[in-house]
Amino acid sequence: MLNPITTASSSTSEGISGARRRVRSPEIPSKCWCGESIIEVISESRPNPYRRYYRCLYAASLRLKNDDHVFKWVNEAFTDEIQQLDYQIRMLEEEVQLLKATIRSQGPKNNA
Repeated sequence: MLNPITTASSSTSEGISGARRRVRSPEIPSKCWCGESIIEVISESRPNPYRRYYRCLYAASLRLKNDDHVFKWVNEAFTDEIQQLDYQIRMLEEEVQLLKATIRSQGPKNNA
């Protein structure tokens, strides 16, 4: 089993210096755009000690910084995932309410 790399860049998913910017996706990442898998890493940087994040295996193994490979803080990924699920639940609740209204408007059917 591969040991996660624990040296981390001090950049965040929002503030990155350099020409490229990471694309922020609203879910827990499973694959990088390059096709590599994602690993969970523990930061050892001063601004974010012991903070966990997801990172592209390729970028992590080469210790790339300010690149466009996947980087996302675990807590942000969970928050995004919860917000997305909350939205889906609201949409399903609305759909159930519409179905109930449709059933009520059709009234009871007598099959005699």
